[in-house]
Amino acid sequence: MKPIIQALGVAAIVGGALRIADSFVTHVLVLDTLALLYVLTDIFLLLGIAGIYLSRRATLGAAGVIGATIFAAGILLVRVSAIGVLGASGYQLAASVALAGLAILSVETVIRRNGRYLSAALWLLSLAFGVTGIAGLAPVAMAILAGVAFGAGFIAAGAEILAV
Repeated sequence: MKPIIQALGVAAIVGGALRIADSFVTHVLVLDTLALLYVLTDIFLLLGIAGIYLSRRATLGAAGVIGATIFAAGILLVRVSAIGVLGASGYQLAASVALAGLAILSVETVIRRNGRYLSAALWLLSLAFGVTGIAGLAPVAMAILAGVAFGAGFIAAGAEILAV
């Protein structure tokens, strides 16, 4: 099982790196390339959350399991939103669901003091940036910072998996 979890840890790192790249290429790449990049990002993030869950399952409580599940559901909603099913604000709604799941997982990580604080702190920082942007304070910059913190959280979580 350890090699599988480590491979999923690598997927978390790749997904995080792709999410960071996504923050900067939105207005640079053509639409078809962006669509492929977003699909790959979401696939690696889903594989990454599987690795995060599997590597932490012994220390996760109900909130952590629920948080990881909500994140996965949010990413699946992101994919559904890509075909317009959720309307004009579908991506924001779906991304908010995914981030809420990571926030739940992060809060539980901090409360349980299981030592995986960097990824938790980065995901909570992503949430703070997102809320700040929605509140109207430098929304474009906050969206970029939220994406970078989100991706960095996955990179940190993947590194945590590989370090074990």
